[in-house]
Amino acid sequence: MTLAELAQLGGSVAAVLFIVWLVKRMGLGADPRIEDDAHAIRLAEEAEAGFRGIEVARDRAGFAAIVRNAAGRQILVRAHGNHFAARPIDASVMGRLDKDFLTLTMPEKTFGAVTLHLGKEAGLWASRMRDLNCG
Repeated sequence: MTLAELAQLGGSVAAVLFIVWLVKRMGLGADPRIEDDAHAIRLAEEAEAGFRGIEVARDRAGFAAIVRNAAGRQILVRAHGNHFAARPIDASVMGRLDKDFLTLTMPEKTFGAVTLHLGKEAGLWASRMRDLNCG
């Protein structure tokens, strides 16, 4: 290898290392999870001013959660890229129960459907969805 080729190789390696550092610094490629109930409540409260969560149904994997306030209003929080997104749950949201899983389909197509593995609590939260549709 000539000196010019070695310099080019060194520059390429340096550029790749810089890009790796930059991606980590920006948080890209992260796998965000909702750590616990307090984290889910904080995310819901940040999404909607005045919302005060009191109860949480968190997906077993931590990718999504439903947060309910004292008035019965609910907010769905989900991982979205390397951040979180939240939407209120109302009568326009479609809910489907399948054993321990609750799938919520938002009217906003870009938000997509979210399936939460809630275990035995899935039925309780699905019944709350029926209450939204009846009220």
